[in-house]
Amino acid sequence: MHLSMRETDSISRRQFVAGASRVLLAGAAALGSARAEGSAPQGPWRVGSGRREITPPREVGILMSSGRGQWAPFEGVRRPLHARALVVDNAKTRVGLVALDLLGLAGEAVGGMDDFKRRVLGHAGQTLEPDQIVLASTHTHSAPESLALTDLCRTEPFRKWVNALAERIGAALGDAARSLRPCRLMAGSIPGPGLSVNRRIKTERGITSPRGVRPTDVVHGPEGPTDDLVRVAAFVETSGRPAAILVHATAHPVYEMCIKQVSPDYPGEMACLLEERHPGTTALFLQGAAGNINPPRVSTGPADAEKHGRQLADLVDRALANLRPVQGSDLAIRWRRIELPARTLQGEPQAEPLPATVGALRLGSAAMVFLPGEPFVEIALAIQKASPFAFTAVAGYTEGYIGYIPTDRAFAAGGYECRAGRWSRVAVGSEQVVRGEAIELLKTLHRRIGT
Repeated sequence: MHLSMRETDSISRRQFVAGASRVLLAGAAALGSARAEGSAPQGPWRVGSGRREITPPREVGILMSSGRGQWAPFEGVRRPLHARALVVDNAKTRVGLVALDLLGLAGEAVGGMDDFKRRVLGHAGQTLEPDQIVLASTHTHSAPESLALTDLCRTEPFRKWVNALAERIGAALGDAARSLRPCRLMAGSIPGPGLSVNRRIKTERGITSPRGVRPTDVVHGPEGPTDDLVRVAAFVETSGRPAAILVHATAHPVYEMCIKQVSPDYPGEMACLLEERHPGTTALFLQGAAGNINPPRVSTGPADAEKHGRQLADLVDRALANLRPVQGSDLAIRWRRIELPARTLQGEPQAEPLPATVGALRLGSAAMVFLPGEPFVEIALAIQKASPFAFTAVAGYTEGYIGYIPTDRAFAAGGYECRAGRWSRVAVGSEQVVRGEAIELLKTLHRRIGT
């Protein structure tokens, strides 16, 4: 049964529950059928998962203004934050993927990304190498200000929380490494129209990014596209149940921005719903290239975060009914250190380039790309179009935070994301470097047939 978002808003609760139950049963039946149709009783993958809470103390506060460098203590916890870890093994190598209910991680805030990952793995039992793990943030704005946009990272409570964060991420990875079981990998996508908007609006006075009410001057429309596809990958146990569900979607989690309550926003709502609906699974949310993509509303509160999370979870359950087996068992991750043209905080050209890291992961005929900072959606769409893999998800907010990565066209138009500051340090030309390096990584991994 396929229920549109409009239909689920208007039908009765009893009708919705009945319809949703049929969707869940259809998804489970499809996963079991796909397993039964395979040529082997179990897949080439062994997969384990773990989850630990990473909620901060209240004094490790929320970002209130990047432009003014302001943060404020939290006043309470609406919903706790978690690190969800997945370890994938194909008997030759293994990779750890961690989805964090965080705004992001800046090297300056955590004592350097390389050192932070080594500390994480020290708490994981050294089951992986630093270049075998991916730290990806959902970018919820109701988590600690961990991007070094304010002076919060220099406070003692923040430093203590970072130490606890490394320990708990490591513990989640350790749990995942100790719980490996045979799985098959399935993947697919489903449209999710209406869940995102391009927030850069062209007006007669230039580019603006309204939070709520649209600008009153003449509006020419969004500057660019959105990415409405919800990409889903599921590691399915021999019983037909999903051991882990990876969900990739693109929209800033800002329903609770500047509301002083700890919350994972809609990605956390979605993950919790999927874990309730599929007992024993771990649901990891990978944020897309959302640098210029918002949800339809901003700072409107928990009700909208819950609604968006529910709509997204419903789409994932529909997608589960139509996933297709991922071919092959190649597992490889590659990183590339890159240098991006940079600006000073005053907007002047900077002689020293800004270092960053781009990564790509191969899972048989599927791939994931990991980009730093806040890339614009056009960059991800170009990478996905050029990818040689049948399934490609491009995630932003991974590894070290470097601010926005706008397109060259956006720099010409101006706007908040392109205005120089701690949140926007790259210069014109960065788009081509990031896109080109990511595509080359994908092509390199694609040539690794049979490895």
